[in-house]
Amino acid sequence: MALTLAAARRAVAAERRECVTECKAFRHFRAAVVRADTGGGVGPTTAVPAVDVARGATATRGLPGTGAATREATETSLVRTYRQRVMADGTQTDESVAEHVSAELGPDLAAVVCTGSLTPQHRQALLDRVDLALDARTSFVAVLDREDASLEAVETACQRVRAELRRARAWETAPTSADFDAALAAWDRLDDLAAVLDAAADDRQATLASHRRSLTTVDADVTEYLYEGRPGLAAIASVGRDLDTGRRAVTRTVGRADDTRPPGW
Repeated sequence: MALTLAAARRAVAAERRECVTECKAFRHFRAAVVRADTGGGVGPTTAVPAVDVARGATATRGLPGTGAATREATETSLVRTYRQRVMADGTQTDESVAEHVSAELGPDLAAVVCTGSLTPQHRQALLDRVDLALDARTSFVAVLDREDASLEAVETACQRVRAELRRARAWETAPTSADFDAALAAWDRLDDLAAVLDAAADDRQATLASHRRSLTTVDADVTEYLYEGRPGLAAIASVGRDLDTGRRAVTRTVGRADDTRPPGW
């Protein structure tokens, strides 16, 4: 059964709230990264493995000169903040934290966060990855706002067409003598309503195309992700079927009138 427009809009609102909450969480984590003590005794002659922000590098563990006290302090700050803010729960295991960080920021930086092997270079890489995570969520919030506005427009168009369709079909319960002229007038009105519905469908398709352009690097099928369906187009199609029913009533009435007219009328 297709999701109603009201239910679809609730799903969008819930997803938006989650994205906004995640943005706040990552900002808290970013602040913790900024505050964290890099320590580690890294000097000008100490080689520091490079971290590729775009692709993610091999996890770095046991960097030379990283003192146990510094590692413990950094681990406490970053992992605790990540658990409590980003994962919204302080009870996860170290393994679950590592998996979550790896999925969000990359396996190389999961090792950095979970072991506390923080160097200035790693700090910058962490900040860059967190910024990417924030940018992705901010962009998705904009997509969700467009999606909600599009669903609202579809809802408005469908409500308008349904209301006017009821009035346009009122002739069907009128006296028989009024059938023919009323049916012809209704046909013209049904054409106008079909044009409104077509415009709503075109606008909806344009919004879906905009989603695909905005999310070229991830699963672009926003409606499948949110609803596992197409509630906007489904609502338009449902009203379209009601319009078709009205047109068939006109066709039957005009056909009967033609059958009862005298030859040469």
